[in-house]
Amino acid sequence: MVRKTTTLILFLFIANIYGQVTGDVFVVNKDRDAFYVHYTPEVNNSDAFDYQRVSSKLSFPLMKKRLSLFNTIGMDYHSFSFGAQKQPSILDSREEYFNINYSLLANYKISKNWSLNALLMPHANGSFNRGLESDDFHFNGILFAEKRFTSKNKQNTYLLSFGVGYLTLSGEKRVNPVVNFMGSIGHKLTFAVGLPNTYVKYDFNRKHSIKVLGDLNDFSLQLTNERDNGQYANVSQSIFTTVSAGLEYNYWFSKSIGVLVRGTHSVFEKYEFQDSNEEVIYDMDIPLKAYISVGLKVNPFRGRKPRIQK
Repeated sequence: MVRKTTTLILFLFIANIYGQVTGDVFVVNKDRDAFYVHYTPEVNNSDAFDYQRVSSKLSFPLMKKRLSLFNTIGMDYHSFSFGAQKQPSILDSREEYFNINYSLLANYKISKNWSLNALLMPHANGSFNRGLESDDFHFNGILFAEKRFTSKNKQNTYLLSFGVGYLTLSGEKRVNPVVNFMGSIGHKLTFAVGLPNTYVKYDFNRKHSIKVLGDLNDFSLQLTNERDNGQYANVSQSIFTTVSAGLEYNYWFSKSIGVLVRGTHSVFEKYEFQDSNEEVIYDMDIPLKAYISVGLKVNPFRGRKPRIQK
């Protein structure tokens, strides 16, 4: 029952995905950052643990007449500092994990309004204390089609994407449907609704914009237990999942370079440890809390005519 409830919550609120499910794919073209770095500091004095994160991405496209390739490389840093609540003995008082990821999106245009797409997302995650091991490597992928719609006055553009993905969500590898509807309304409003991305952004002018968004921070990693022969002897995997919603403010110094401040509050959190059969051995009690993030971004697409492109 708990597993089903967790899955339902993820599918209802899933949004900008960090960690294993990487690649900023389902966004309106003018909202696509070629580079960003985000920092989430430790702002809560929790009895369970304090958490901080650094996320970065760098993207570069290779475009032909019908076939376009979009490459993205990234790295995420996660840090847990445990407090008064005793952490599992297999963990240190401060745990640090890394995620190194790459995504390749291949977009083939069948016609003006239809395209076929394949997204490949290999990644490696872990503490890397002993270097990279085979269990640190993972693979996700999505196959999907796109249908483009344009209003009669040519001011509004919409894109419907639908397909199937092999994704890692909340520590489980599974085949999921992927559906997304996004668009650009006039020159100020853009949005994306569906899986795996949800946001609404309004541009007040060339300097200021605000975004309402959902955020999923979800990653899992393999653990090697060399410390505990008791309760945690069979632990082989840890899973950290936070689903939150909030606001993001963007300020642009120039046409392409800007900064952001994001405030969110979690609606679901879990940090659990499983055995090799995905049975939960230990589940930490985590209160819902607020998160603040700041970041720097580079977006060369902002100055272009609003449209949707892959």
